[in-house]
Amino acid sequence: MKIMETEMMIPRPIPHQQGMAVSKDGCRIAWYRYGSGDRVVMFVPTWNIVDARVVGHQVEYLAERFTVITYDPRGAGASDRPRQGYDFPQHAADALAVLDANRVRHAALVTASRGVNSAVIIATEHADRVDRLAVVAPYLQLTPADNRDFWIPREAYEGWGRFNAHAWRADWPGFVRFFMGQVFVEPDSATTIDQVVSIALHATPEILITQESELDWGIALPLLPKVTCPTLLIHGDSDATLPIANVKAIAELVPNARLKIIPGGGHRPDIRTPERVNALLSEFLDA
Repeated sequence: MKIMETEMMIPRPIPHQQGMAVSKDGCRIAWYRYGSGDRVVMFVPTWNIVDARVVGHQVEYLAERFTVITYDPRGAGASDRPRQGYDFPQHAADALAVLDANRVRHAALVTASRGVNSAVIIATEHADRVDRLAVVAPYLQLTPADNRDFWIPREAYEGWGRFNAHAWRADWPGFVRFFMGQVFVEPDSATTIDQVVSIALHATPEILITQESELDWGIALPLLPKVTCPTLLIHGDSDATLPIANVKAIAELVPNARLKIIPGGGHRPDIRTPERVNALLSEFLDA
């Protein structure tokens, strides 16, 4: 289905407050606060390839009624870039540090893609601090993954073969441009791709390679049945990176989850067609 919405530049809202939280390992996490509503909504970062700027559409829309907190993940934006400490539990600890720095006891969490892994850890191990969970394109691995290809050098890297440590070191801009083209498959997405590519080019491939070596993809899956808060899953049915069958399987594992499909949407419809996703988030958060 062709998406007709006009492509929009990602806005850059001005935070009402900002500061640094200190995580349990001493890493400083840059946070930004918007709005003054009673309900607090915190955006948990997705992958360290981008920073908090990518959720500008949601911040601008939701801050009219809620208090919205975003933060740059470790290794990106204004946050520290330690040499190690990029696994999902550490990212969950970073989120809790941001809540503590803002003196927030309860919040609704919004995330996307890989961010579901850290968000599920928070929602189960610190359930008293999470009243709702919304996830766009929840990416977690339902079966054990064989990531040996990531570490094997090759003569040439094409297509998804670019998802490789040696390819990243050899041509990081080439991988970033290819990857964002797979994320935003909707027609007329050139402006969005250019904007997000410009953000991702500030990422350091060595940090992301370190993260790939540290991640345990088996942590979040057994926790899904323990998520007790109301949960909204949003997924584009044209996502080129994540089969819809995987998302439906995740929805069945989470007790209080409901799934909303974005016809024609790619991997990040919250960025590419925010008017469609923002309405779903607002309705869910207002309930």
